[in-house]
Amino acid sequence: MMGDYTVVCDKSFKLLQSENRKVRKENLDKLLTVVHDENFEESPEFMQAVKTFVYPCLNDGSEACRESAVQLVRTLVCDGCVEEIAPIVFVIHKRMGNISMLESSEEVKLLYIQLLRDIIKNYEQLIFPCLDDIVSILTKSILDSCPAVKKNSCLCAAELASATNTRFHMVAELLVEPLLKATNYHQSAVRYTAIQSLNYVIMYSNGKQVPEVCSSISNRLFDQNVGVRLALCRVVSNWMLNLPDRYSYFPKLIPFILTAQVDDHLPNREEAERLWDEIGNQYINENEVQLKEKLDFLPDHLNHYPPNVKRPNLGCRTLVTREVLKLLPVIIRELDDWKEDISIKSGQLLCVVALNAENSVIQHLNQLLTAMTKCCRQPDHVASNHVRRAAEIMSYFISPSTYLKFLLSDIEPHVGHLIILSGLLKNVKSIELSTHVKSIITFLEKPEICEVYDPLFKKYLLQVIEYVLVACESECQEFSYELFKIYITVQSTTLDQFDDNFIFKKLINMCEPKTKEQLFKTHGERLLNELNDSCDSWVVHSPGREVLDKIALDAEYVILSCYEIYRQILTKTLYNLDKDPKFLMKMLININTCVDKDIFNDKQLWQILSGIIFPILTWRPGKTAESLRAASCLCAQIINKKFTCFDETMLNLSFPIFLALADDNHCKTRAYALDTLHCLICAAKSLNKLNADTINNVTRVALARLNDNPGNTRFKAINLIKATYTQPLPNDYMVHYEAHVAQLYKTLVIFLDDQDIQQSILDLLKDLSWMKPEVLIKHINVNVFSHKHFAQNLMDYLSDNLSQISLTNTE
Repeated sequence: MMGDYTVVCDKSFKLLQSENRKVRKENLDKLLTVVHDENFEESPEFMQAVKTFVYPCLNDGSEACRESAVQLVRTLVCDGCVEEIAPIVFVIHKRMGNISMLESSEEVKLLYIQLLRDIIKNYEQLIFPCLDDIVSILTKSILDSCPAVKKNSCLCAAELASATNTRFHMVAELLVEPLLKATNYHQSAVRYTAIQSLNYVIMYSNGKQVPEVCSSISNRLFDQNVGVRLALCRVVSNWMLNLPDRYSYFPKLIPFILTAQVDDHLPNREEAERLWDEIGNQYINENEVQLKEKLDFLPDHLNHYPPNVKRPNLGCRTLVTREVLKLLPVIIRELDDWKEDISIKSGQLLCVVALNAENSVIQHLNQLLTAMTKCCRQPDHVASNHVRRAAEIMSYFISPSTYLKFLLSDIEPHVGHLIILSGLLKNVKSIELSTHVKSIITFLEKPEICEVYDPLFKKYLLQVIEYVLVACESECQEFSYELFKIYITVQSTTLDQFDDNFIFKKLINMCEPKTKEQLFKTHGERLLNELNDSCDSWVVHSPGREVLDKIALDAEYVILSCYEIYRQILTKTLYNLDKDPKFLMKMLININTCVDKDIFNDKQLWQILSGIIFPILTWRPGKTAESLRAASCLCAQIINKKFTCFDETMLNLSFPIFLALADDNHCKTRAYALDTLHCLICAAKSLNKLNADTINNVTRVALARLNDNPGNTRFKAINLIKATYTQPLPNDYMVHYEAHVAQLYKTLVIFLDDQDIQQSILDLLKDLSWMKPEVLIKHINVNVFSHKHFAQNLMDYLSDNLSQISLTNTE
């Protein structure tokens, strides 16, 4: 058999020199078939022929020939038949390693790299002389456009580093840059392989490239592929565990392993935490002498510690403490990065750093708190959630005396400061906070803090108070008024949540008896006095005005017991009618609310009406003044209805005002004035103080209102006339004012043809016919009416009445 193979091989070797590429290709395939045969045994003569005739085919002009030649050589290399690899490497370098790459076929380039991998795997001892050429090839092929070539080149670089570990440091630097570029390739498989290859290249380098590598691959922390992020985590942890002179590179490497612990993928986080724990334990073992005192005396577990969180070991904590001065400035800078994902990662990293560094973060606390509050200034930013979480972690390790001096002195009225302050107070120790309760409450009581309108600001302000109450309830007892004032100022516009709040319930528990009413009575007078001192400057959205509204709506007993103070507030706020009309309207609504609660006696009601409301009812030009008069007239109407008893003075002062208002341009003012006149007429009759002039004046304005546009004003006018002329009238009225009554009848009869009010006019005339039925009937001519049945109805009614009167007189 060997003889047959020898003949075939000799013939094929000679034909490899043919100028016909097909012949060369056929003979290369024949040789490949021969070497694949299990009975074939290579000989020195055969290998010499391969070197002479086959190796040149690696550089053949025909792609097919090159492909077959590479496959043949790969087979021989894998079988261990090759004694010299330099000629092979030389040809590959010629095709792929020069400045201008000759090889254009992606398939052949891939075969060349695979051949190199086979050589590295089977001939480690022969690689060193060819090391520079192989590296030169890889620096080009790693950057090749073909993904398969890139991937295999990266694997080849890793295998080369492992195979030549004693000398690889001399050429490692050349491979770093191409591999870093490959880590940014669009295919995740290539990025993954490039990162894995960097692991070996850096492990067997001199380490000088670590800073450059860390800066370049940091973007892979945000890689969309889970596997790439996990590969980076494992590579970095391997460097931290095994890289020579690794401690000098820890400032660059620690951020990677810490960031990996906040990966979005749970298995990645768990792997990173496991590796970080391993790194910390190794550091303890390697530095046991230096850490002996801490190992002997520092507790492994703290009583005051975040729940459901494993405390990092001493090695981890020591490593972060050593590097915290380098880590925090970077985090502070990147918290404000314009790229949202970087800002988010920085916030997440801050949580891990805070957990590992514990109280060591105080070295940069001022700048850190500034950056944290700035980040939380936009609470819808996702990073703000992580920054808030970091503040909650820090609260376990940093004393309030450390951070309060920054936050309470530099705080601005924006939500970011309060988010961080509430986070730091959430888990504070009572004993550490107790001495600061006064300074916190005094600060929160400032108008520029507790009077901020922003709902989110209010939310976190209340959260701060809640945490202070939870930690130091007994110390807060002394400041119950201040807390009450802050609470009612903040919550005065959120009425639905007022009574059900934790803070409010705690404030009630500080009173005796423990009731809401007692709480308001305890602090109400002092609060009203403070409102009285500041009410001169109120505008429509002033917190003080809203607090007064809350008291009026929900704690009227405070106003009842402090009426004089309340009246002073009304006098100060309503004396100037040039103020914002919306503000004046709000104050009038406040009066209406209190009046509706029936807390004032007649004297107090008259003081409010005459001293505060009447001046506003004075006529002033303009639409705004009209609307304000309407609101004031409504308020006056409500007050008049609440009087239990009138006197002559009240009636004499009131009638002229409301008679004038009944002619106002504003329809609502006229309607309210008519209602009030109705009330006054009834009161005057009950006191027997209704005189003819008043009757005539009321009749005049009421009749004028019958000409108003369709609306309820006309019906109110009808009711007012009815009330005015309902028995009894003054004794001599019918004697002296018969003509007046006749004119009244004459005017009313006209409106029997008004479709909107004709039924009401008919009923009114029937009710008023008792005065002079014989006069009324004279003014009715059925034939002149469009709707004759109404006039006829009235005629029939009057005829019946007059007949009954005649019968009565005859008897």
